[in-house]
Amino acid sequence: MAMQESSKPQRSSFGAAISRWWRDWRGNRAAVAELSDHSPEELRRLASDIGVSPEDVRPLAGKWPDSADLLARRMAALQLDALGIAQSQPAVSNDLRKLCSLCISKGRCEHDFATGADNSKWQEYCPNTATLKALTAQHARQTTKTTGK
Repeated sequence: MAMQESSKPQRSSFGAAISRWWRDWRGNRAAVAELSDHSPEELRRLASDIGVSPEDVRPLAGKWPDSADLLARRMAALQLDALGIAQSQPAVSNDLRKLCSLCISKGRCEHDFATGADNSKWQEYCPNTATLKALTAQHARQTTKTTGK
């Protein structure tokens, strides 16, 4: 009896995960399908509004809105202010989110976060490595200027 009770939360959690996956999958398919109703000019405007190329709109529509969640975690781990960067450097922020959304190493990234793997491993596969390093260096310089250390 106790064994059945302990498996209930797992089933519930698994069922919730499957339900969330199905809802997200259907929502993403609907977003991609909705794009086919737009003219090429409308797609160009949309791409411009979100800071990507027109060719990237369809692939990103199938992945957003939470496809760059790992970027937020990475930036927090690096003590970078994602919101501040988005406000002060929107093009950089858009590029970071786009590359993270289209990244093929999400499983590896998630695994590294889950296992607490060495913080530098991500630099081997992350398409945002160079930009995140530059932002980290910029942050360090600004911190040194303001603290005098």
